[in-house]
Amino acid sequence: MKKQVSSKYRSNKRGSVVAELPLVLWVFFMVIALPLLNLGAAFIRITFLYAGVHLASISAARANTFLLPIDGKPSATNEAIAKLNQMKGAFSGVEVRNVRTEILITNVDTLAASTSALPLSKPADASVNTYQIVVTAQCEGQPLLPLPTPIPIAGVSAPLTFNLSARQYCENPQGLTL
Repeated sequence: MKKQVSSKYRSNKRGSVVAELPLVLWVFFMVIALPLLNLGAAFIRITFLYAGVHLASISAARANTFLLPIDGKPSATNEAIAKLNQMKGAFSGVEVRNVRTEILITNVDTLAASTSALPLSKPADASVNTYQIVVTAQCEGQPLLPLPTPIPIAGVSAPLTFNLSARQYCENPQGLTL
């Protein structure tokens, strides 16, 4: 024969679940859900910034000159900054700092690489070297709803900061002297 559980016992069990539910929900949202939402939003913003750095390197590689604009056409350095500012203006919660545009020169035979933030001193020789434009920027992605924490946690209560870099082969290596 089965023993019947009294209705008094069942109501106490339901009462404890109802009493613990607010604490469980608070822990779930404040410790798990909101930090994950913030971290996800910060990483999505960083992904948009990486796309911006990549597009900036493509535009800089297509420029006719490296440092000085000529005939109304922007230089590689100006084009990279303009593309990153355009990406920064398209999204909220993103910041771009310290944009650097450099020339990466790689010897075809030895694979020795060197970088230069200044235009080339002598004309480019595509039979000996390959020339790439490298765009590097310090990028920040803000969390969606920054949570107050005693110590700053990147992506949850403080911005997520990365140094992003992309490079593309230069389409006009002879313009790297200007």
